[in-house]
Amino acid sequence: MNRFWVILGALVVVGVSAYAGGLADAINETAPMMVEPAEAESSVPGWLIPAAIIGVLIGVAVLSGDDDDGNGSQPM
Repeated sequence: MNRFWVILGALVVVGVSAYAGGLADAINETAPMMVEPAEAESSVPGWLIPAAIIGVLIGVAVLSGDDDDGNGSQPM
């Protein structure tokens, strides 16, 4: 009976060491690559939006050019 346990123990040790790390997938390390950020091309030129804002502000200033105080009196 003692001989059985010794052989069984030896088989367990051999079996465990045979599977040690054998069930995991192999790790393939790749060389790191530097990714260059691509410049995004905008559909609207960079000067168009500020020019539109300035045009709107000038239009508002021209249309709201009423400087009288609203009581109908004319300065003499």
